[in-house]
Amino acid sequence: MRLPTISTLAIGVVAAVTLPFAAIFSVGRVEHWSLNVTTCMPIGFYQRGSKPAHLKDGDMVYLCPPVRESLPVSFAGPASMLKSTPVGDNPAMYEAITGRWLDFAPQGKWACADHLMPFAKIVAATGGQTVEITKAGVVANGHLLPNSRVVTKVDGIPVIHLAIGAQLTIPKGYFWDYASGTFAYTSAYYGPVSVRNILGSLRPALVIPGSQYWYTDKTQTQ
Repeated sequence: MRLPTISTLAIGVVAAVTLPFAAIFSVGRVEHWSLNVTTCMPIGFYQRGSKPAHLKDGDMVYLCPPVRESLPVSFAGPASMLKSTPVGDNPAMYEAITGRWLDFAPQGKWACADHLMPFAKIVAATGGQTVEITKAGVVANGHLLPNSRVVTKVDGIPVIHLAIGAQLTIPKGYFWDYASGTFAYTSAYYGPVSVRNILGSLRPALVIPGSQYWYTDKTQTQ
């Protein structure tokens, strides 16, 4: 019986498609790259680095979501979800986890609580600096952050967020995170984050410019 054969052309096509990806992932492993597939930040590969020694505005960081680090800030959203949040948990994060809005990852060096995938964000304010939540968006140190209007509903589902009109002075040891993507999940929803949650620094290595605006689901803002 003659076994079926694969044509040389087919092998060439498969190789042409798979080898570049294999090469990228090989380089990524050596260079400590992480793949971002969310539209909070441009989709693509980011190179991980050491934790910033002195955190400052504009730093790009890799951080663990603040699952159980809730500061005394005022949240808005569905009353039933706010009331059902376990004591000590961050209400916004509780909604995101129970709603399975976040990505999960296996345990390892870069693993976070509840097996959550780390976030890639930009530092918009640090300890002692001010932030205000307005209808136009988030104002950090007197500057309106682009594309930062708070989304109150996604596909009709109410989203827990910091109250519109809230004014905060970032406590020492905390920072405000931000991302410019469409419906980027940021501190505008879960509040300031402890610097202890930072795993390291990031810088774009191989990304698709503008892909952070690809999100197309129906959103509603106040």
